[in-house]
Amino acid sequence: MSGFPIPEPKLSWPPCAWPGPFTGREQYLLVEGGYHGLFDAAMWMANMDDWDLGSNTDPELVPYGRGIPPTVKQLAHITPMNDFQRLEDMFKRHGDHLAAMLIEPIQGNCCSIMARVEYVQLARELCTKYGVMLIIDEVKSGFRVGKSGIQGLMGVVPDITTFAKAVANGYPISVVAGREDVMRTFRYGGASHGGTYTAHSVSLAAADETLRILDETPALDTLASYGERLKSGISEILDARKIVHSYTGHPSMFGLFFAEAPPDNYRAWKTSDYSFYDAMAYHLHDLGIIVEPDSREPWFMCEAHGLDETCLTDTLKAVETAVDLVLEHGVQAAE
Repeated sequence: MSGFPIPEPKLSWPPCAWPGPFTGREQYLLVEGGYHGLFDAAMWMANMDDWDLGSNTDPELVPYGRGIPPTVKQLAHITPMNDFQRLEDMFKRHGDHLAAMLIEPIQGNCCSIMARVEYVQLARELCTKYGVMLIIDEVKSGFRVGKSGIQGLMGVVPDITTFAKAVANGYPISVVAGREDVMRTFRYGGASHGGTYTAHSVSLAAADETLRILDETPALDTLASYGERLKSGISEILDARKIVHSYTGHPSMFGLFFAEAPPDNYRAWKTSDYSFYDAMAYHLHDLGIIVEPDSREPWFMCEAHGLDETCLTDTLKAVETAVDLVLEHGVQAAE
């Protein structure tokens, strides 16, 4: 399920909490390319379509669509992924006014671009220094890349974190977790949150069983191993045709990119050529392999893939055919 029900409480907590890092602050920092749900505060993005790449200015911050109150824009700031200096400068200018920083260390809606470990660690340091809440969004990566999520792999402890999707193996559920003192604002700090289907018994039962399986079996290792083997097989096909390519993200949710160096932020992805991928994905659909036709979406693995060897052989056979069809139609990968 989408994690839509959970981001809004994340942003409502900081300004309404107790004295200390949250008092009286309403502004927040987003990372370009991240996606945190369909609610007004998060529905802002860098306008890359009208941005002059050669200019010294930043892309304009624009809403995802119509109906977003322009007054919300006054509270939002945005910064490029993996740009250390820009992140430090942002905190120097606005740190004393920021309530929270939201980040997807693996951008699930942007080719699985991955934050460098040092970048997330710097974000943690700056948030601590300026009394800003660090919110790590693991709606897509949580309980998929590892038992402790991407935050565990990176060794970074957020103030708030969010999960959905894999935590109940696809059953509708969303989870907000955090430090005990932060979570107590629900009961004692005046923060309001609830819903008709919160704590739904079927979803909770699915989550309980999913977490048991992840804890007691090598399911996550199986799907990560499958992802690595799939990447290796795709590389053999592309290398044989001298097609330059690279990968982003984690083996369990990787992005395929047709360039020697993968993008390390949204700007690099948006200004790249992904026409070869789009054409290949189109042919894969016709061959019975359902991948997201939009190159922003990762290739997601599951344990069932790794337990059935025909999944790998059938997928690689289809990839080989799709690549050859793209080449036959004259579409060339970027060099």
